[in-house]
Amino acid sequence: MVVVPRSISIVIPVLISSVDGRDLLDVQLEALAAQDHIGPIEVIIADNGSPEFLRQYINGHRLRDRLKLKWVYAAQHPGAAHARNVGAAAATGEILLFCDHDDRAYPSWVRRLVEFLDEGYDLVCSAVEGRTLNVDNPRAVAEVPPPERFQPEGVFAPVLVTTSLAVRADIYRKLDGMDITYAANEDVEFGWRAHVAGYRTGFLPEALMAYRYRPGFAPGFRQGRSRGIGLARLNANFPDNGLPEIRLRELLVRMGSIATARGLVDEERGLLLGLAVGQLRGGFRHRTLRFN
Repeated sequence: MVVVPRSISIVIPVLISSVDGRDLLDVQLEALAAQDHIGPIEVIIADNGSPEFLRQYINGHRLRDRLKLKWVYAAQHPGAAHARNVGAAAATGEILLFCDHDDRAYPSWVRRLVEFLDEGYDLVCSAVEGRTLNVDNPRAVAEVPPPERFQPEGVFAPVLVTTSLAVRADIYRKLDGMDITYAANEDVEFGWRAHVAGYRTGFLPEALMAYRYRPGFAPGFRQGRSRGIGLARLNANFPDNGLPEIRLRELLVRMGSIATARGLVDEERGLLLGLAVGQLRGGFRHRTLRFN
């Protein structure tokens, strides 16, 4: 019996405004063109508001035929979650894979995620590593931990991230995709919502994606703040999820320690401070901040 390979759609949300951003996207596209997966793959660029040059660049890209590149307009609403949903709606593949434009997939990324999905899951993700793409921008203390430490102990379901995510297309659509009202952590919310709905979620501890850090204090702070707000909202939407409660006293102590800690690079200090500030802000907003 001849087994027909299933079709794969890779969705990449993109919002870039410069040639530098385009060059980072090319690094990822080159990596996707070098995948060892056997079977049809299409790559969908879900444009969340880039200048016109990006559409023109993708439509004339040298890898357009090889990757079946497709540009789709996804700027009706700001945010990567909306762009992923638009990209998923345009996808033709039986399996959806999600990644970011400024990272770099390992050559086995597609194959390993699909193989892992076939072990009995509906949606899965893998670990990532932060060394390969950050030689000139390392994190001194908060380096991405070893893959086996990615999942916090006691959490009621795997923590899935769209940096390296695979999901069956019909399941993604049944769940109505990502919640676009989350500024960050919408991928974690999606995975937990899938778990509550009875779908099977899994985490592959092998790092299959090289992750690129944001350089500088301000980008790190913005990223951390959004994540912190998202964590506070997750505690409201999924009570008793296993994550630590957000406590005011601990937050204030943590912010003071981060501000004075030695050995932190700017991006790292911004990320950690932003995370704490976001948890404080989100804790008030979503009433998950504990004062005792």
